[in-house]
Amino acid sequence: MKSISKDRYIMLYPSYLDSKFSRRMGRRVPKSLAVESPTLAKIDEACRKLGFKTIVEPDKAYPRMNNFKTGRIVVFCTDLKKKKLVEKIGEAMRRRGG
Repeated sequence: MKSISKDRYIMLYPSYLDSKFSRRMGRRVPKSLAVESPTLAKIDEACRKLGFKTIVEPDKAYPRMNNFKTGRIVVFCTDLKKKKLVEKIGEAMRRRGG
């Protein structure tokens, strides 16, 4: 099996898309693209609907809040920068109602 290089992976944490978080706390999208309490399952579903391959890692913690294991999604993405990817996922989640 061919190994996929690590630099093509983008790590996403639920706090990137959480409307309850401030930018300082880790939200990466504007409030207009954020959703309330995003779950790993909903983020994973949005990524898959957009055509991205993902790996869900529920036992991981966001580095800024390492005492809470909120999990993370590893997204295989070759053509988008992290900011654009997170915005696309936010748009997809808003369209589906969070």
